[in-house]
Parts: sequence; C-alpha cells; structure tokens
Amino acid sequence: MGYLAIPRKYRPSKFSEVVGQEHVTETIKNAIKTGKVAHAYIFAGPRGVGKTTTARIIAKALNCENPHNGEPCNECQSCMAINKGAFPDVIEIDAASNRGIDQIRELRETVFYSPVKGKYKIYIIDEFHMLTKEAFNALLKTLEEPPEHVIFILATTELDKIPATILSRCQRFLFKKVPEAKIVETLASICGKEKINFETEALRLIAIASEGCLRDAESFLDQLAALSSGNITTEIASRFLGVLGSDILRNLLQKGFTGDRKGLKEILNQLESTGYNPSTIVKQLFNFIEKEFLQEKSQWNEEELTAAFEILTKNVKTIETHPFPYTALLFALYKLSYFKEVKRLSEIFKDISKLTINAPETKSRVKKNDANATWSSSEFNLEHYVKEIITGNNIVEIIPKNLTAYERLEARKKELEIKYGKRVIITKPAQNTKGKIVKLDSEAEKKVDKIVSLFNAKIVPGYPRKK
Repeated sequence: MGYLAIPRKYRPSKFSEVVGQEHVTETIKNAIKTGKVAHAYIFAGPRGVGKTTTARIIAKALNCENPHNGEPCNECQSCMAINKGAFPDVIEIDAASNRGIDQIRELRETVFYSPVKGKYKIYIIDEFHMLTKEAFNALLKTLEEPPEHVIFILATTELDKIPATILSRCQRFLFKKVPEAKIVETLASICGKEKINFETEALRLIAIASEGCLRDAESFLDQLAALSSGNITTEIASRFLGVLGSDILRNLLQKGFTGDRKGLKEILNQLESTGYNPSTIVKQLFNFIEKEFLQEKSQWNEEELTAAFEILTKNVKTIETHPFPYTALLFALYKLSYFKEVKRLSEIFKDISKLTINAPETKSRVKKNDANATWSSSEFNLEHYVKEIITGNNIVEIIPKNLTAYERLEARKKELEIKYGKRVIITKPAQNTKGKIVKLDSEAEKKVDKIVSLFNAKIVPGYPRKK
C-alpha cells in the first residue's frame, strides 16, 4: 500500500478521538446509547473541524454489530466497510456538484428502500447550503417525515444560507474552531507516533497558520515533515508557513517603541528577502498585541499596547495598498516611538499654574523703586498676575493681566489691603482673549504636536497655543 497522508491516517474513528468538539460528540453518543437518535441533523461550522468525520462515526455507531457505550467497535464488517467507504447503506453526497432538483428527486425515490446490510440508511450531504431553492423545497417533506430507518446528516460551512423551513426540521449542532493548545497537543502526539522530531514553537506556528482547522494543521505537519526530513524546527516552519515567531514580533514592537530605525529596517529587510507578506505580518502583530494585552504581566503597559493597536489599525490599509508596503510598515512601526516620548495630556496640563500667561506689553506706571509694587512669596507671586498698580493717597488700584489673574487677586483682596494698608480696588478686565497665549516649554510643545498628529486629536478652543 502506498503512503497514507497524515490527515487520512489519523482521522478519528471514534467519538472520543474527535478533537475540540466534545459538546457535540458527548450529546450524540448519549442519544445513541439511549436510543433517542433524531431523524435529521445539521452540522455547521468552519472547514476541517470534524463535521463529516463525526457524521461517519454516527453511521458506524448506528450500524455497528458490537457497539460499546455508544462507540463503534471499528472491528466488525460494517465498521470496516464504512471506514473504507464501501458500505451500501451510507450514502455520501456532495451538494456542491449535485445541487439540482433532479438529484434530490432521485434521492427521494431511494429513501423508502430498506437498508441492504445495516440497521439504518444514513445520508450524509456535504456543503448542504449549495443546493438550489427548488432542491431545498423538494427535500422538505422527506426531512419532515422520513422512514424510520433513514437518518439525514447535513453538513455546511454557511448556516445562514439554509432556509428556516429546513432548520426547523433538524437538530442543529455548531462545530467550533479547534483551540490552538489542542491542535499543538494533537500534532505532538502524531509526531511521537511517526517519530518526527519537532520544536514546540514550530507546532504552535502550525496551529496559528491553520486558524483552528485541524485538518489543515495535519496537512501542514505532513508537508513540513517531508521538507525538514523529519526534524521540524521553528525556523523551517516559520519560513514555510509565513508565520512569525513571538520573539520576532516582540522584537519588532520593541524596536518600534524605542525608535530604533536601523534595527527595524534590518529585521524588515530579512523578512522581505525571505518572502513574508507585510499584510500577514500586521495581522500577526495584532494577534500578538492582543495576547500581550490579556496577559497579567507584559513588558508594555496597557496604554502602550492600546496605542500600538490604534497606530497599526490606522495604517493597515495603507500597508496593504502601498506600492512599497515594507516601507509603509517601517514608518508605521516607527510611529510607536512617538508614544514612548509623549506624556499623557492629563500629566502635561494637570498643573495649570505652571503655564505662563503672556499678554501684549504695556507701559506700567509702577516705579521700579516702589517697594509696594512687588510682593513675592513661595505661594503667591504678585508680578505673575499684575499688569499695572496705581497707588493713590487712600486707594491702591490693581489692574490684572487677565480674567484668571483677576479671580486670583480678588480671592486675596484682604491680604492685599493689609499689605498696602489702604483700600484695594481690583479692576475686572474685559473678557477678550485676543492676544492671550498659553505658552508651553519647547519639550511639551513637541510632545503635544506628536499627539495631535498621531491620533488625529484636536486642540479644544480656549487659550490658543502659539504657533
């Protein structure tokens, strides 16, 4: 006998061997044990997760000569014939190529014939959603009231295309994508039986590339075993599958956050020369960022990871459509360094008193040698708030620089009267913001500019910043 591919060789033959679908297999096995098998089932879910395989196991379990606890024995003539696809009472139909009303009419004519060898006649219709509207309608009556010896199992990857009239006549089971950990565990078990050496990270890359499809994962394993002569390394798996290891993804983010331009360029040059798709790299970065975000301990905090997600999201379409996608990816990753330099806006503006408010220069009538013109303390510096002081015989008039200064001075009016020993009048300025400027230091100016540019932020109208 010729070589048997891994997906076929290790295809489950019992309910207990179906990986990741326990919610389906346990329910059906109990139904078989108790004799409460439905006349029609719909198996819906992604490709390669065990829908058709489970249907065949049901066919074996119902026709097995020596069933045990709801499981087929896989040793009797009926089980072996079904495994070989040579059992006359198990009819498999591909609805993608037999989708018309004529084929369904032919099926309806054979339904009422008794089983030739087994106890039940099992119809397994794959890609059931491909049937035409007329074919669906022709099958309705048969699904509703089939003969007692007939069971329909309808498999589909697109449940939403099945008419409601069909759905209401069947028991539905939703198959799920196989978890990454279970795929790795299954592949490791197969490697042990096939005497294939492997690195665990390589199997994890296979699981990622398969996207929850165990059949694809087993096919990848088969190809990699041949490619690597039975010694599957992470490097070989990464190149073959186009999937990056977590170390490379972490390195890309790290160099992006630190602004290491040369380091980023070197890594991306290596990936480009190896043939990695930049769009695929971005998708893997999204997956890596999500895992880091959900970890209790990560080298990046949640603000950094959120910023990385936002920046890549903003640039993903550009990378996909750009004539130089790797260059677009380089600049997108470099933008991560902006966040590292930028303090949160709340930190920059949390102490408004640190901002210096400048107004157009005016001539002051306060003499430099007037001792009462200046009042400094660790808490309140009068010069910061006063535009002009006019001293009279019994009154001191203070003209504030702006409305904020007026409010501060008004709150300390009694202290000012004690200081000058005279009645103090604080003149309220007109509410005119022209010429008023909030002045940040140069470092803060650069950081705010980066935030505005990076996140499409807007400066809320107030004191306009100096350009």
